[in-house]
Amino acid sequence: MPAEVAIDGTEFLIDGRPTYEGVEWKGHRVEGLLMNARMIQAVYDDECPETRERWRYPDTGEWDPDRNTDEFCAHLPEYREHGLLAFTVGLQGGSPGHAPEVYDNYVMSAFRPDGSFKEPYFERLLRVLEAADELRMVVIVNYFYWKQVQRFPDDAVLYDVAESVSEWLLKTGYRNALVDVANESAHWWRRPALKPENVHTFIEAVKSVTVDGRRLMVGASSGGGDALPLGKWLAAEDISMPHGNGCTPDGLTAKLRRLKETDEYRERPRPIVVNEDGIFADNMEAAVAEHCSWGFHCQGYGSGFNDGRMDWTTRGRETSFEELTGFQTPPINWGINTEPKRTFFDRLKKITGGK
Repeated sequence: MPAEVAIDGTEFLIDGRPTYEGVEWKGHRVEGLLMNARMIQAVYDDECPETRERWRYPDTGEWDPDRNTDEFCAHLPEYREHGLLAFTVGLQGGSPGHAPEVYDNYVMSAFRPDGSFKEPYFERLLRVLEAADELRMVVIVNYFYWKQVQRFPDDAVLYDVAESVSEWLLKTGYRNALVDVANESAHWWRRPALKPENVHTFIEAVKSVTVDGRRLMVGASSGGGDALPLGKWLAAEDISMPHGNGCTPDGLTAKLRRLKETDEYRERPRPIVVNEDGIFADNMEAAVAEHCSWGFHCQGYGSGFNDGRMDWTTRGRETSFEELTGFQTPPINWGINTEPKRTFFDRLKKITGGK
């Protein structure tokens, strides 16, 4: 039987049983959480010839999207042994690098401008779903990323895509997927339909798609700092997905408590999943203390990224595969090969009791 993720109030279940069943850490209940990592580039490719050259593997001199996905899947058992139960993967990826010559030109999207699917991306996603299913892990599938969504000609196509992807996920037969329909919906999105005041319409579109009476659990992630979902967005979502980038532990605690104090949350408590933060385990501990799930985000050097707590701009990309840092800037070494990765996974294992 395929692994099945479900929600019971504020708790996650896998195969009908609470996650981390019976586990506590320093007096805080871990049971029911969904500890995760941002592995947004697990099905990554880049169709811009100029920027694609930047992602060449040091050991082969070529970029290979299938190698990227296969190596990611090969490391899932290692993550699972340390207690990781979920990860976020994006159909439009996330920023591979913030330098304007990269960020303004790279092309990472599983969809053509008319909304039709690019099959190689979905073939890779299917491999990820299968590998995660075998380990009873959950895949948080992100549909839209602000930089790539601008390539669609109009908003009507976006709704078609949201519904088509949801139907595809349901028809795979796998039951281990959750949906983050828009990564960090914010006022700076250039498409009005996906701004905070309208993103609830996409959440409702995903919820409207059923196959054999089953639908997907869905939310949309909000940004770091003080950003939170509000109003119709908060009322519509099954899962709250605030990001913790740039927050100190105290700041993240305050942010999560503000979310819990909203009228919409009080009326219908639901799981809170920070599915993007940073590399600092003190933020993970702050989230667990609030009975909220937490997501490791390790960008990597050479990316031009600085979230306020971690500055990845201080040196360039590594020149050997073994030394590659991060889980977001290609090419990616998906192993637990650097100190930030080891620190996270070791602390995760202590908090969750591992497998």
